[in-house]
Amino acid sequence: MKEFLSKNMELNERLSINQLLALHTYQKNYKGHIYLLFHHDMITLESLPSLVSLSLTMNPKCEIQLIVEGENPQQTLHDLTKCIHLKEYQIAR
Repeated sequence: MKEFLSKNMELNERLSINQLLALHTYQKNYKGHIYLLFHHDMITLESLPSLVSLSLTMNPKCEIQLIVEGENPQQTLHDLTKCIHLKEYQIAR
């Protein structure tokens, strides 16, 4: 059963390219949709160029919102939060 959850997060610094690649890879293997909302711009994690563009416009300290629509959204938000907070975290699926 598909569910919908979201989570607000404060970032201390911009997302690194490794973090962006991990988020993008996670989305490719996820049965559902994951979105990132920043300053009224919502993008899907499926689009790596959009992720990189959005990351470049982020301030070092900013707030983002992760939106998950799919199976087991609570675990997905947990995995994505770990990925964002740990610079070298590799998501294994």
